[in-house]
Amino acid sequence: MERRDPAIEDSSVEQVLNHVREGIISGYFPPNVKLLPKQIADVCGTSFIPVREALRVLESEGFVNFVHNRGAWVTPLSIADLEDLYSIRIELECEAVRRADRFTKAEIAHLDDLLERSRLGHERGDNHELVALNRELHFSIYQKSNSPRRLKLIKELWLHSARYQRLSLNYRQDASDAEHRMVVNKLRRGDHSGAADALKAHLETTVSLIREPIEHVATVGGGGVAHLVRT
Repeated sequence: MERRDPAIEDSSVEQVLNHVREGIISGYFPPNVKLLPKQIADVCGTSFIPVREALRVLESEGFVNFVHNRGAWVTPLSIADLEDLYSIRIELECEAVRRADRFTKAEIAHLDDLLERSRLGHERGDNHELVALNRELHFSIYQKSNSPRRLKLIKELWLHSARYQRLSLNYRQDASDAEHRMVVNKLRRGDHSGAADALKAHLETTVSLIREPIEHVATVGGGGVAHLVRT
């Protein structure tokens, strides 16, 4: 009997997990689409077992649904999920801003630099950079709350938010930039309560603006099978 190597299997599961999770978040695997374990295994260069285990992890994270006798499917986007997700985010993130330590001049300068890089990234149409800079901006603020547990919860919610945020990139950036600057300017003055209110308005506006594309995705974006193609 061939000896099992747990280290190799764990590494393979992590490889598949990262591939499929990132594919779902980026839209490579769209909502309501069936995932094909054999093709995933072929692309990742693994056996079927790591794929099965990775899909179970993704099910526990809420990215995948298993349908009896029909396999694994990417979970859909919905207005109800959007509102639930953002209502929790607003509570956690706004309180993180209120509780944050006062920002130093160097820390405010870093936030200003992120805003400027985001503006330039928007002019270039570099959505990948915009997503990364947006995350760095928010978490540069939230980490000042000095609450590892709160930060962990926020990071988990951001994984799911990314699927919704992706829909807004083509028309949201100008308004988003102004709203981010409002948050940073409040922090510059030491007005953390005002910054939290500005963040709440920013997140609520995001929900309002991406309702229509979510409804569109929910209507026409599902029911297919994910065919994996190297690009």
